[in-house]
Amino acid sequence: MPLSLKPGTSWDEVYARACAVAPEAFEGDRILNLLGGEWQRIGRPGDHVTPVDGSPIPGPSRVDHDQAVAAVSRAAEEHKAWGAVDLDERKVRVKAAVDELRRHRETLAILLVWEIGKPWRLACADVDRALDGADWYLGEIGRQLDGRAPLPGPISNIASWNYPMSVQVHSELVQALAGNAVVAKTPSQGGFHTLTVAHAIMRRQGLPVTLLSGAGAELGNALISGPEIGALAFVGGRANGRKAATTLADTGKRHFLEQEGLNAWGIWDFSDWDGLAAHLRKGFEYAKQRCTAYPRYVVQRELFPDFLRVYLPVIQSLRFGHPLAVETGFDPFPDLDFGPVIHASKAAELREQYAAAITGGPSRSTAARSPTAVSSTARTPRPISPPPACWPRPPTGSCTTPSRSGPWTASSSSTPRTSCWRR
Repeated sequence: MPLSLKPGTSWDEVYARACAVAPEAFEGDRILNLLGGEWQRIGRPGDHVTPVDGSPIPGPSRVDHDQAVAAVSRAAEEHKAWGAVDLDERKVRVKAAVDELRRHRETLAILLVWEIGKPWRLACADVDRALDGADWYLGEIGRQLDGRAPLPGPISNIASWNYPMSVQVHSELVQALAGNAVVAKTPSQGGFHTLTVAHAIMRRQGLPVTLLSGAGAELGNALISGPEIGALAFVGGRANGRKAATTLADTGKRHFLEQEGLNAWGIWDFSDWDGLAAHLRKGFEYAKQRCTAYPRYVVQRELFPDFLRVYLPVIQSLRFGHPLAVETGFDPFPDLDFGPVIHASKAAELREQYAAAITGGPSRSTAARSPTAVSSTARTPRPISPPPACWPRPPTGSCTTPSRSGPWTASSSSTPRTSCWRR
């Protein structure tokens, strides 16, 4: 049966919902920047393409270096005032922000679907993890701040696109709770509509947050090494992480850099295959984009047949396709493991890596089920990429070294004494 877009979920309808929740943060088809407590029409309007169907949507308004410097200066002023606010009052304001964010959970989640391509279930999980985590800190912050004071300046937040709520917004709520003002940059690849709505709510409840969009190369000095910045919170790729670390090397400025990595799960002297099946399935829930979603498995050679008996059914059970396509208007959102990857270029890159692994001589390969065709009212996402898996020889190719944000897994068998984890 042909599929069509679920009623009420078109981009125009979703964008209208965002504007209704945060009218102060949007102006027509333009996203505003937040600095000095006000949403301002500054920066160069940008274009963007949604990964869901390849159609254009408003992009972020990119500020320049001087505008970012001015924003940081205003945030530093707010930081001094906020640090003097009593902890009980900070808790009241952060809780109010969390409660209002929770009331708009579905709007935030559907924005994530359109901006990033997350299936509905995973988009909701990203929002829920942010708010549930903030709830925990609201209950524990008293003992955590015992004997501590706010940092000397606002915390600069630069994060990747894949978890705008559970990584970036969650961190900012905790930073504000601890007495720090917040400066945040939107990711260039997506998530800026979601972050704009979230920051409008946070600002509305009196939290000292600043939100800017712009090119990292242009804003880097202001947001990373600016003299008024108290600390840097960075989550992203290794190349940009190295640049940030180099910039901060001689400054003595506090920072944490959470960079992409590629860990391997070792299967050795192992027998809990039912437990492994649940672990494998959970890893794919994160679309291989979280540190705990291991994309490589090194398996003891004698156990490889048992591993395949568990692994192949998991791979073949994965569901992927258009995150908003339904058969009837009464159907719930599709229950998918994967929507489209973030961009057509990422899908092409994953296909190239898979082809290179096949050329290198894998023992076997498989993939999840193909997406169901959809009608013209819910076009097949152009950047979609079926989650593949392969079993290469112990190699040195690109499928084994870089981290990937996509539905890709490589496994290899190992002779005894290969360095891997025991369980």
